[in-house]
Amino acid sequence: MSKVLTTIVLLMACVCSHAQDPIAWDELSAEQQRVLKKFEGKWSELPVHKQNKLSRGAQNWQNMSPEKQDKVRKRYKWYKDLPPEKKERLREKWKSMTPEERKAFRKKNKDRF
Repeated sequence: MSKVLTTIVLLMACVCSHAQDPIAWDELSAEQQRVLKKFEGKWSELPVHKQNKLSRGAQNWQNMSPEKQDKVRKRYKWYKDLPPEKKERLREKWKSMTPEERKAFRKKNKDRF
Protein backbone atom coordinates (compact mmCIF):
# COMPACT_ATOMS: atom_id res chain seq x y z
CA MET A 1 0.00 0.00 0.00
CA SER A 2 2.79 2.45 0.80
CA LYS A 3 4.35 1.86 -2.66
CA VAL A 4 1.05 2.76 -4.27
CA LEU A 5 0.72 5.86 -2.13
CA THR A 6 4.31 6.88 -2.85
CA THR A 7 3.73 6.40 -6.58
CA ILE A 8 0.57 8.51 -6.47
CA VAL A 9 2.34 11.29 -4.57
CA LEU A 10 5.25 11.25 -7.05
CA LEU A 11 2.89 11.36 -10.01
CA MET A 12 1.01 14.27 -8.49
CA ALA A 13 4.27 16.09 -7.87
CA CYS A 14 5.27 15.59 -11.51
CA VAL A 15 1.94 16.86 -12.77
CA CYS A 16 2.05 19.86 -10.47
CA SER A 17 5.60 20.72 -11.48
CA HIS A 18 4.53 20.82 -15.12
CA ALA A 19 1.42 22.87 -14.46
CA GLN A 20 1.59 26.33 -15.90
CA ASP A 21 1.00 29.44 -13.87
CA PRO A 22 -1.90 31.68 -14.81
CA ILE A 23 -1.07 34.71 -16.91
CA ALA A 24 -2.10 38.00 -15.33
CA TRP A 25 -3.83 40.40 -17.72
CA ASP A 26 -1.13 42.99 -16.93
CA GLU A 27 1.58 40.54 -18.06
CA LEU A 28 0.24 40.61 -21.63
CA SER A 29 1.72 43.13 -24.02
CA ALA A 30 -0.38 46.16 -24.93
CA GLU A 31 -0.95 44.66 -28.39
CA GLN A 32 -2.03 41.29 -26.95
CA GLN A 33 -4.43 43.12 -24.65
CA ARG A 34 -5.84 45.00 -27.64
CA VAL A 35 -6.37 41.76 -29.61
CA LEU A 36 -7.87 39.98 -26.58
CA LYS A 37 -9.93 42.95 -25.30
CA LYS A 38 -13.20 40.98 -25.22
CA PHE A 39 -11.65 38.58 -22.67
CA GLU A 40 -10.40 41.27 -20.29
CA GLY A 41 -13.28 41.08 -17.79
CA LYS A 42 -13.17 37.31 -17.50
CA TRP A 43 -9.44 36.71 -18.13
CA SER A 44 -8.63 35.66 -14.55
CA GLU A 45 -11.50 33.13 -14.66
CA LEU A 46 -10.20 31.38 -17.79
CA PRO A 47 -8.35 28.07 -17.36
CA VAL A 48 -4.58 28.43 -17.64
CA HIS A 49 -4.41 26.37 -20.84
CA LYS A 50 -6.97 28.72 -22.44
CA GLN A 51 -5.01 31.80 -21.33
CA ASN A 52 -1.85 30.32 -22.85
CA LYS A 53 -3.61 29.41 -26.09
CA LEU A 54 -5.16 32.87 -26.43
CA SER A 55 -1.94 34.72 -25.59
CA ARG A 56 -0.01 32.65 -28.18
CA GLY A 57 -2.77 33.30 -30.72
CA ALA A 58 -2.61 37.04 -30.06
CA GLN A 59 1.16 36.93 -30.46
CA ASN A 60 0.80 35.05 -33.76
CA TRP A 61 -1.78 37.60 -34.92
CA GLN A 62 0.67 40.42 -34.24
CA ASN A 63 3.29 38.69 -36.36
CA MET A 64 0.98 38.27 -39.39
CA SER A 65 1.09 40.61 -42.32
CA PRO A 66 -2.03 42.70 -42.92
CA GLU A 67 -2.78 40.49 -45.95
CA LYS A 68 -2.60 37.33 -43.85
CA GLN A 69 -4.79 38.91 -41.15
CA ASP A 70 -7.36 39.78 -43.82
CA LYS A 71 -7.29 36.21 -45.10
CA VAL A 72 -7.84 34.86 -41.58
CA ARG A 73 -10.73 37.29 -41.04
CA LYS A 74 -12.39 36.09 -44.24
CA ARG A 75 -11.96 32.43 -43.27
CA TYR A 76 -13.39 33.12 -39.83
CA LYS A 77 -16.38 34.93 -41.29
CA TRP A 78 -16.98 32.07 -43.74
CA TYR A 79 -16.90 29.55 -40.86
CA LYS A 80 -18.98 31.71 -38.53
CA ASP A 81 -21.70 32.05 -41.16
CA LEU A 82 -22.06 28.27 -41.66
CA PRO A 83 -25.14 26.56 -40.26
CA PRO A 84 -24.48 24.69 -36.98
CA GLU A 85 -24.95 21.27 -38.63
CA LYS A 86 -22.30 22.00 -41.24
CA LYS A 87 -19.89 23.25 -38.57
CA GLU A 88 -20.39 20.04 -36.61
CA ARG A 89 -19.78 17.89 -39.71
CA LEU A 90 -16.59 19.82 -40.43
CA ARG A 91 -15.40 19.43 -36.81
CA GLU A 92 -16.04 15.68 -36.93
CA LYS A 93 -14.28 15.32 -40.26
CA TRP A 94 -11.29 17.28 -38.95
CA LYS A 95 -11.07 15.14 -35.80
CA SER A 96 -11.04 11.96 -37.89
CA MET A 97 -8.19 13.13 -40.14
CA THR A 98 -4.60 12.11 -39.55
CA PRO A 99 -1.94 14.83 -39.23
CA GLU A 100 -0.81 14.01 -42.78
CA GLU A 101 -4.37 14.36 -44.12
CA ARG A 102 -4.73 17.69 -42.32
CA LYS A 103 -1.49 18.94 -43.82
CA ALA A 104 -2.60 17.89 -47.31
CA PHE A 105 -5.99 19.54 -46.77
CA ARG A 106 -4.36 22.81 -45.70
CA LYS A 107 -2.02 22.72 -48.70
CA LYS A 108 -4.88 22.00 -51.10
CA ASN A 109 -7.08 24.79 -49.71
CA LYS A 110 -4.48 27.44 -48.85
CA ASP A 111 -5.56 29.75 -51.67
CA ARG A 112 -9.28 29.08 -51.34
CA PHE A 113 -10.02 32.33 -49.57
